Amino acid sequence: FVKAHNIPFKMNPSFPINSLHLMRGAVAAQHLGCFRPYVDAMMAAMWEDGANTGDPAIVQALLDQSGLDGAAMLAKAEDPEVKAELVANTEKAAARGAFGVPTFFANDEIFWGKERLPQVADALRKG
Repeated sequence: FVKAHNIPFKMNPSFPINSLHLMRGAVAAQHLGCFRPYVDAMMAAMWEDGANTGDPAIVQALLDQSGLDGAAMLAKAEDPEVKAELVANTEKAAARGAFGVPTFFANDEIFWGKERLPQVADALRKG
């Protein structure tokens, strides 16, 4: 998939990381209306740049560099409402069979991994 789509990729030397604050950050980004830029910035940092996204100070700097307010996002990620929403989202996803990122559901069928996107599109077309 990486070669076929000419995506820059390198294994992050800090992987695996504790991604809890990143997941909370994604929920916070939804609340703040900047989910897509957040995901784009964090995925590029993790899988293209090799940044240690397990370090909140590095995450804040990366968010600031991408034009987002890193301090506000990290603060929002600590909001009890955001934490509870992540727990609820995780429980719902696990109940459906999700086990990693990215997981896609097309109708009742589960697909895991970005390289499965053509299969997801096909399943959606078939309805």
